[in-house]
Amino acid sequence: MVLIYSHTGSARLLYICSFIFKEHLGLPFQLTIDSEKFRAHAGPKINYSDLAITAGELHIQNHSLLFEQNIKYQPVDRFTVNNYPAFFKTANGDFPFDILAASFYLITRYEEYLPHEKDMYGRYHHENSLAYKEGFLKIPLINYWIHDLVNVLQEKYPALNMQLPVFSFHPTYDIDIAYSYKVAF
Repeated sequence: MVLIYSHTGSARLLYICSFIFKEHLGLPFQLTIDSEKFRAHAGPKINYSDLAITAGELHIQNHSLLFEQNIKYQPVDRFTVNNYPAFFKTANGDFPFDILAASFYLITRYEEYLPHEKDMYGRYHHENSLAYKEGFLKIPLINYWIHDLVNVLQEKYPALNMQLPVFSFHPTYDIDIAYSYKVAF
């Protein structure tokens, strides 16, 4: 089990940790706000806070997004990590950006809840998105980030067994009016 420390718990943090660790990597995890419990944990541990706690931890310096209660504009400065775009850069830690906050931002389509110009059908126009503007709309960016996280975790904890998902393609067809052209005899 991976123990994840944070100075504060939040629904957003639980959501993104469940997505990355449980759903994507098949790793059981537990969140804690108890630094003493975190120090005493003998297994793999991730410190998601501003300050390092122990020598053997994986430290990801946090961005404020996962601890906020409302939705507000988030300044996003794009930079490159391992040849892929990233944002929410951090100065300290074992990971160069807050992968949890950045993944949450993209998965929840956070920017679509902010005021925006709609397309001709009244929907969020893809050309308004960060992914379109920064040129990564067709890149499975979160998957690449998670792969990088796996590499860092395996360096720190070689015995940790992680299962990366296997790609599968399931085509679907969108039929708005299923029997609109059916001929009656």
